[in-house]
Amino acid sequence: MNGLNLSESFYNGCGKEIFENTFKALMERVAIGLVGPGSECFGFDDEFSRDHDWGPSFCLWVTRDDFQRYGKELQACYDALPQEYLGFGPRVVSPGEKGRVGVMETSAFYSHYTGLNSAPNSITDWNIPAENLALCTNGKVFSDPLGEFSQWRTVLLNFYPEALWLKKIADCCMHAGQAGQYNWQRGILRNDPYVINAAKVKFCTEIMQLIYLLNRAYAPFYKWLLKGVAQLPILGAEIAPLIEKVLISQDEMTSGGGWKKQQDTMALICQKVISKLLALELTDQNVPFLTDHAPAILSRIKDQEFKNNLRGVKMNPPTKRETVKAIVEGEWHMFSTVNAKVDSDPLKQGQPTCRDFPEEFKIHRIATLMAWSERTLVSYLDDITTARNTKRNLMTYKYARMDNLIPCENNSTYIAKIATIQIQWQKEFIDKYPRIMSGGRSLSGGNSGTDWGSFENYLRCELESYSEKTLRGLFLDTEDYRVSARSMSEEVYKVLVQQKGYDSLEAAEQKQA
Repeated sequence: MNGLNLSESFYNGCGKEIFENTFKALMERVAIGLVGPGSECFGFDDEFSRDHDWGPSFCLWVTRDDFQRYGKELQACYDALPQEYLGFGPRVVSPGEKGRVGVMETSAFYSHYTGLNSAPNSITDWNIPAENLALCTNGKVFSDPLGEFSQWRTVLLNFYPEALWLKKIADCCMHAGQAGQYNWQRGILRNDPYVINAAKVKFCTEIMQLIYLLNRAYAPFYKWLLKGVAQLPILGAEIAPLIEKVLISQDEMTSGGGWKKQQDTMALICQKVISKLLALELTDQNVPFLTDHAPAILSRIKDQEFKNNLRGVKMNPPTKRETVKAIVEGEWHMFSTVNAKVDSDPLKQGQPTCRDFPEEFKIHRIATLMAWSERTLVSYLDDITTARNTKRNLMTYKYARMDNLIPCENNSTYIAKIATIQIQWQKEFIDKYPRIMSGGRSLSGGNSGTDWGSFENYLRCELESYSEKTLRGLFLDTEDYRVSARSMSEEVYKVLVQQKGYDSLEAAEQKQA
């Protein structure tokens, strides 16, 4: 019995009657099923999956109001269910994985994986990793009388907007062609084992993701890519054994001619993919190189605004460092035009300010931003761009708030949540590395304008300058750090001391007077 069938049987056999008798009226608003992370939710579990996060269990998704009123009672009832069922169990929970099953708030479940407060309704909302979307749409919903959980799920199952779908297919063709039909061959010519293997894996990954897209299915975490792709109706059964053949072969180097078999196999994969693209009328170019099909696929996009935004944009997405660099350049442009206190204080005329040390500003900002996820960075770069287009200086706002010169314009609930945990991290870091932090900001002060330069005042006022989307992303980043028992403060200072030439935080601490 696989985990999904076990879950449904466990609910019907042990949970359904108890919950319906104990929470009769409430159960008319509760969704039941098994969806989310874990091989059993995909139906990929086997005998090796049963050592952790597997066993008799199910999920209960409730509205926000019901979670606040009845969440603890529902969870207590769930915890009282038998730990073993049909000879399986008890479920062994891995560190940091508590909460996969049991009682959850519907909006919190989807927000955790999508970063959204409601189902996506625009192309920009769909900037969500495919593996996260796979987690939201796998498994099975046994019952959902209210329909709130299924409404979200239905929107996601309807798949990407057409324009974005075509863009993603074009990207896969471009990346697969670059890796398998160009860089892999260069690796062979140079007898470079790293390039050979890296390009081969990249090629196979992009091809599998392309097949998922053609099937209008979300590609899961790489661990399940090959297993899942073999089950897809379009090209899956044809391509999966060829992918295995490419990956398993070891004799690829220039000696022995094994590389030629590899080349032929990858060429056959490309041929099958291109034939399907032609059959689906996604391209009209009958040429053997996948990269040459990207323009034809993009030309089929009907959303003119989306299409216009693609002009002049690189096919490859920017790296994290490139995004950080763009943000810091935008921040410096704003920062360098902020009126400093010395500008209006005759006693301080001629004294140096932070604007006189641009490199110091930049290395501190780079260190901070590198601790963020790419999702959050992209959102913040949008904030910077929007601010510049509307002639709004985010730095002016931040420093005016720190001086309590203007009222707060951002009452997002995320600000307090982010600040609470980051202040705690900063305190722990100060205690752990007192020498590094000896010349730093004091930890906290009062309201804006009180203890102007404190870490807390600086942080809260900076958070106020972010958009709700950026704050939501940063909150999810903070939660990811917290759940994995890491500190964002420590990650920031690791990058900072490295930029200053130290090998580690410990080395920097020892060097400080």
